[in-house]
Amino acid sequence: MTSPSHGGIEIVRLGQAGFEISTATTRIAIDPFSSDYPGRLLPAVIDAEELASMDAVLVSHEHADHLDLPLLAAMPESHTRVVVPAPLAERVRHSLPDREIVEAHDGDVVTIGDVSITPVAALHGVHMHDAYSFGVDSRGDHPYLGYIIEIGGRVLFHAGDALDYPELARRLASANVDTVLLPINGRDAVREALDIVGNMSASEAADLAARSGASIVIPMHYDMFAGNPGPVGHFVDVVRYTSPALHVIVPGLAVPIHLPPVRSTRSQS
Repeated sequence: MTSPSHGGIEIVRLGQAGFEISTATTRIAIDPFSSDYPGRLLPAVIDAEELASMDAVLVSHEHADHLDLPLLAAMPESHTRVVVPAPLAERVRHSLPDREIVEAHDGDVVTIGDVSITPVAALHGVHMHDAYSFGVDSRGDHPYLGYIIEIGGRVLFHAGDALDYPELARRLASANVDTVLLPINGRDAVREALDIVGNMSASEAADLAARSGASIVIPMHYDMFAGNPGPVGHFVDVVRYTSPALHVIVPGLAVPIHLPPVRSTRSQS
């Protein structure tokens, strides 16, 4: 995979919620998931050696399709830092004893090269008995996060697994987010009875994207497992009819897309 050489960023979809985002100088991966897992439909498109060439790997929460510990543990020695929600840090350090683990706290900026990363609390859950919540631990730390990422002249938001909540769109707008990567697989009683904690529906994701002031929305988390799908075509239709000013990008698997740098004209709040 290549990096852009003339400004802006390159985004590569890795499947499920996994993405590589890179500039000419910095490469990060978010929620890469390559391990052989029961029911997996899409092939792995990134391996441990490629991952070890990244400057950082960001993890949104502990579900195995987001925190792929076997993949991370297989990385050869490198400078790659692994950024995880603070409540997961001890567990991840135990599995990756020779790797630098960065604890992510809601609102505290993490700097990786020329990239600024701001963790954002996510509304999710590990099991249905603790869904849908922020899951704050005794230290006040959040185990489920999204990330606002300032990179290559753009401001992105990767939601991880999440539902919308009243303050979220305001936080994204205040950060001048221009591109949002949002789950669209939704939730229902059948999946919840199987202890599958759901996410935003297509309509909810489209609504959040519009209210955040973003100009681009990239759907995710829709085609890895037959039992937990998301109707990506329906999502495109919803955006077309409810928020026609939004540009939807549905990247192919492992197909790079280039986004040029932008300069936001929205005011900070």
